[in-house]
Amino acid sequence: MASKVLVKDLMSTNVNVFENESTMDQVVQAMSDCDVDYVIVVQSRKPTGIITERDVIVRMLTQGLDPSVVIARAVYTNPLVTIEETATVREAADLMKEWKIHHLPVTREGRIAGMLNYLDIAFNVPELMPEMKELYKPSK
Repeated sequence: MASKVLVKDLMSTNVNVFENESTMDQVVQAMSDCDVDYVIVVQSRKPTGIITERDVIVRMLTQGLDPSVVIARAVYTNPLVTIEETATVREAADLMKEWKIHHLPVTREGRIAGMLNYLDIAFNVPELMPEMKELYKPSK
C-alpha cells in the first residue's frame, strides 16, 4: 500500500511560513499562538530552511541571543530536505529515516505546498509504523 499512497494525500496544507529576514520574536510568537513545533522559512516563496523548537533552544536560547534582533535565517536548519507532493509515502518514509527527521516539507514546483510528519505516515500507513518508530530510538 505504501508504494501507492502519495505524499499529497497525507500532507497537511496548513504550514506556517516566514521570510528569511523575519525576527525570531515573530517566529516564536507564531509557534506559540498556533501551537506548532516548527515553521518553514522561505525566500522568494521557495523554502530555504526549517525552524523547530529544538533549533530555538539550541541555536538561540542557550546562547542568550535576543529574539527581537535575531533573524530566522540565523537559526534555521539547512540544507532543507524536501519531497515533491507526487512522491509516494514509501519514498517519504525512506527519506525521513535516512535524514533522521520528523518533519518533511512538501513542495510543488519548488514552492512549499505542505508538510508531512512521521505521525501522518504512522497512523495512515500502518505497515510503515515500525520505520517511523525508529526515528525516536536514542542515538548511541
